[in-house]
Amino acid sequence: MRPENRKSWVVREWLKKVEADGFRFYCVSCMRQRLLSPPARVGSFRFFAQILITTGFFTALAWPWMGAKGFLAFLLPVGLFLEAAYRLKMRQSMVCPDCSFDPILYLTDRKKALHQVEDAWKKKFEEKGIPFPTKPSTSGTARRPLDLRD
Repeated sequence: MRPENRKSWVVREWLKKVEADGFRFYCVSCMRQRLLSPPARVGSFRFFAQILITTGFFTALAWPWMGAKGFLAFLLPVGLFLEAAYRLKMRQSMVCPDCSFDPILYLTDRKKALHQVEDAWKKKFEEKGIPFPTKPSTSGTARRPLDLRD
């Protein structure tokens, strides 16, 4: 066994604290402080208990047709469904309620994420009765690449 270094221990302790208390951060678009509460952990005792209870319920409903085989037939689909539900819930909780900034969408498709935020800001401006500021026109200006030395 190799000895653990202090840095990995500190990171592990920090992650335990984040999982217990939630993760505080600021939205990059509207600078609002957000708290991302820790989700129910997939693989915990509670998660497996939910799978077993739900599978037992569906097995009881299908008992006349499937018998005891229904328990195994429902076990995997129910587990997959519950895990997908947890992931979707976590994904949806990351979207900022004020400006609709979605960090996951920003990582995958920046133009779509920026368009989504711009639409949210336009709606806010319309609600207040303020005209939305237009972007300055860049037509007619010479754009050239940065001349950086290697």
